[in-house]
Amino acid sequence: MSSSFLACLAGPFIRNIDLSGHTLLSPTALVDMASSLCVHSAPAMNFTYTQLTVINVQGCTALTTQSLHSLLIRSPFLRSLDVKGLQAVTNATFDVLALCLHLTSLNMNRCPNIDGEGVRAFGAAVMAQDTRLALKELRLCGLADVDDAVLATLGRAAPHLEVLDLSYCRSLHNSALGAFVSCTEHEKDDMKTISLTSREAGRDPRDTRQHRRRLTALRHLSLSNCTLLTDVACSNVAYAVPQLEFLELAGIGTTLKDDGLMQLLATTPFIRRLDLEDASDITDAVLVTLTPQASETEAGGSSGAAFTSKPADPPQPGHALEHLTVSYATNLSNDAFIALIRACPRLRVLEADSTCMSGTVLKEFVRLARERGINDAGLVAVDCRLIGESTVKEVASRTRPRRGWRSWGARKLGYLDARDGEDLKIGQDECDEKGVVLKSFYNWQTVDAVRVAREKRRKKATREAQSGSSDQVSESEDVGGLPGRTRWWASSGRRSSGNNTPGWEDDRDGCVVM
Repeated sequence: MSSSFLACLAGPFIRNIDLSGHTLLSPTALVDMASSLCVHSAPAMNFTYTQLTVINVQGCTALTTQSLHSLLIRSPFLRSLDVKGLQAVTNATFDVLALCLHLTSLNMNRCPNIDGEGVRAFGAAVMAQDTRLALKELRLCGLADVDDAVLATLGRAAPHLEVLDLSYCRSLHNSALGAFVSCTEHEKDDMKTISLTSREAGRDPRDTRQHRRRLTALRHLSLSNCTLLTDVACSNVAYAVPQLEFLELAGIGTTLKDDGLMQLLATTPFIRRLDLEDASDITDAVLVTLTPQASETEAGGSSGAAFTSKPADPPQPGHALEHLTVSYATNLSNDAFIALIRACPRLRVLEADSTCMSGTVLKEFVRLARERGINDAGLVAVDCRLIGESTVKEVASRTRPRRGWRSWGARKLGYLDARDGEDLKIGQDECDEKGVVLKSFYNWQTVDAVRVAREKRRKKATREAQSGSSDQVSESEDVGGLPGRTRWWASSGRRSSGNNTPGWEDDRDGCVVM
C-alpha cells in the first residue's frame, strides 16, 4: 500500500508523517500527498492546511526545495521537523519555518545548503513580530559561518532552548558562545539574568566591573569537534547553564585546559554525562571538581548526634554523574579515578581508553557497580597498558565483553546467553544486565574464542550428520542386495539426489502406482 494512497484514505486526520529513508520519494508525490492531507477551509477564504504536528523526511534525498516548502507552508501546527542531511533545505526554509509558531523540535544536522546567516535571519524575523521561538530542541551539526551575531540573535529569539547541537561547526569561536548568553542592561528586566564579577566571568580579576549573563534553560549542549574552541568557551557560559545535564566537548584536543572546564563544571551541579575525549591536557583537577565532597549533614548523621532541622545541602557537581568519557587524557592519575568512582554513586559508564588507568581502578569500578546494583554498567579500558590479562581474568565472573540483548535484530551478532544452555565451556554471559561490560583487548579475544567454539561445534554436528547418512546408505545397500546401487526412496518420504537417482538398468525400482 503506497504512502500516497494512505494519505488519500486518511486525509486530514493524519497528525504524524514519517517518511524517513524513502530515497525514491519524488517531489511530485510529496506535493500530491500534501494536497491529500489538507483540510479545506471556508470557500470564501480559499485556504487549505494540514493538521500535521510531526514531519520526518530524513533521507528523502530526491525532494526539491519547492516540494518541501509546499508541505511546510501548509503545516501551521507543526511541532517537530526532521530534515537531517537534505540538500533541499536552504536558508529560505527558515523563512517558511518562521510561520510555524508552535515548532519545538528542529533537526537540520548536516544540511549542506544552510549557514549561519539563515539562522540569524530566522531569529530576527521572529523578533521583528515581537514574539519568540517556541524551540526547545535545535540541531545544527556542521553549520557553516557561525559567528557572534548568529548566536547572539539565536539566544534572544529562542529563550526556551533545552537542546542545542553545534558539533562540527568549524567556524565557531569562543566569543560566539559568550554572545549566546550575553545580556544588556536594557534586557535584564525581560529575562532571568545573573550578575558576575570579573573573576567569575573569566576576565581580569583586577577589573571591578560587573558582567551580566542570561540564564538559559539548556540541558544538553554539544560542541564536539568545534576545533577553534578552547576552555575559554567554557568560561564564557559558566553560571549561565545551571540546568545542564549533557555536555559534549569531544575532539577539541589540547586546547581544552583545566581552568575553563573547572569553572563551568563547578556551576553545573546536575551534570549527568560529560564527554572530554581527546582532551589530553586535562589533569586531576578536573576530576576533583567532579568529585562530590561528603556533606556536613551526612557527617553529622554518621556521628550519632541528635537530629536537628537543617536546610538540605545544595547539590554538588558529580552527584548525578552517570557517564564520563576521558579517553586519551594521559595525565589523570589512579588516585583521582578511584576517588571519583567512590564519590559518584550513579556513575554507570566510564570510558578511559588510552589512559594510565590501572587494574586497581578496574577492580574498584567493577566491585562498586555490583554493590550498588547498577544495571548495564560499563568500563572502556582499550589500550590501557597497566591493565593486564591477569586482572581481566580476576574479574571475569562479574564482567562481560559486550552488552547483549535478546531480539530478532540481534541474532546475527551472536551474543552468548546463559539461558540458551549452549555449554561451550568458554565465554561470559553477554545478556546478564548485572555484569559489567568491560571492553579491552583481552575481552575481544573472548568474543573471538566463543565464535571459534561455535564454529567447531557446527562443523562437528555437520560431520556427524553426514556420517549418519552414510551409515544409512550402507544399510540400504545391504538390504537391496545390489552392490554399487542404492534405493532412491526411503520410508521417511525424503528423496536423495545425485548418484542415488534411479537408473535405466532396473526400471522396476521406485514407487508403485496403485
